[in-house]
Parts: sequence; C-alpha cells; structure tokens
Amino acid sequence: MLQAEENGLVEKCRDVGATWVSCAFSVWLWLFMRGAAIGWGSRKEALIDRIDDPDSIFEKMRRLIRSLPQEFLPAGFDPAANMAYMRIVNPENDATITGEAGDNIGRGGRKLIYFKDESAHYERPEKIEAALADNTRVQIDISSVNGVGNVFHRRREAGEEWLGGAATKNVTNIFVFDWSDHPEKTQDWYDMRRRKAADDGLLHLFAQEVDRNYAASVVGSIIPVEWIKSAVDAHIVLEFVPSDN
Repeated sequence: MLQAEENGLVEKCRDVGATWVSCAFSVWLWLFMRGAAIGWGSRKEALIDRIDDPDSIFEKMRRLIRSLPQEFLPAGFDPAANMAYMRIVNPENDATITGEAGDNIGRGGRKLIYFKDESAHYERPEKIEAALADNTRVQIDISSVNGVGNVFHRRREAGEEWLGGAATKNVTNIFVFDWSDHPEKTQDWYDMRRRKAADDGLLHLFAQEVDRNYAASVVGSIIPVEWIKSAVDAHIVLEFVPSDN
C-alpha cells in the first residue's frame, strides 16, 4: 500500500496481533526510511500512549525499540529524549512517529502513512476523515467490526480484498486477519470459546468479535444475517425453474 500510495483496511478478529505487526512496521520505517513521518491515531489518548502500559500503542513501539541490538539503534539515540510522550524521533535520519487521539486525528501535519487503530469505534469518524484527506496518501484502518453503516463498514464494503502482490489502484485494499490465522488459535480454542459464549447468552458478541460479523450487534433483526447469506444463489443449488405464470 505504501509504495502504491493506496489506502488499506485490516478487518480483524480480536486479539490476533494486528496492532503489534503494524507497530513493528512503523519501527522499521522509523529506522530505515529517512525523514519518514508515521502517524498513529485512536479514539482515546490513553490507548495511544500510557507509560509502562503495553496495551498502549506507543509503549508497544518503545518495547520493540528497546529490544533491538545496540548496533541497530540510530546514532545519537537517547531513549529518554527521543521517546517522549506520543512522539518517537530518530536523530540520525529525522524520521518520526507521532500520535493523536479523538477528533484531533489528522491535524498534526503531513504523514507518509497513517494508522488508525480500532477505527470502527470512533465517535465522529467523518470529522477524522475530513482531516486525514489532506494529511496522508496512505491511510490504514485497523479494527475489529462494530456494526453496519459506519465509515469503517462502508469502506470495507467498497474495498477490494488484497490477496498479496501489488495493491489494487484507486480502491481500499482489504486484508482480513481471521482468528484461524493466529498460530495459537486452534479449532478447539474456537469451539470452546463459542460454546462458552452460547452458555452465557453472549453468542452475538462472539459473532462480532471473533467471527467478524458486522450484523451481529444489530438489534431488532427479523431474519439473521446467516440465513440471508445461505440463501444467496439457493435457486441454482435447488435447480429451481420459475413458472411461466
């Protein structure tokens, strides 16, 4: 997406490590691309950065940088000075990683690439889209699903699934990160989690968070979305021939 200057979207199951992977790529850009300006946004400031909290995005990146061999660190790098709150600076090549939260996402100047974490859960996503439109040519939305009709869902529906290779031009490229892609999540894990969710009366939340079912949280549905999907092209399977009447 970066070389093609196209937007991307990661539709993910909860707890598969998509944010960690994106943080690692951000650190790689910070290390090796001179002058790279990488942006990160989330709905709350505490999710972007909270010192010593590995659940926050910038603490993930600090831990990745601290784990690097000394010879890989930039010349003149000072952890105390160069890894400040919501800002990581490479003194050798002037690359930066900066963070923003809430409605302020996209207000911090031009970026080479901008990651929006859990973007299906923003309160006022249209305001953020307006700001980011002039901020970056490469916008990466990362999120678990959160119902239908929001900006994340609309972008996902209008996009095209990316299966590797060059990015498709002039369209959002979709990467699906399913629970089964995680090496530690087996079919037994899935069956156990699903059974517990059913016993607790929370199967709709399981469908949303694990199965990535956008309609699972929609209330007042008369026909479940699974029935609708299973009925698509049913006339072909049943070899239904319409009557002339």
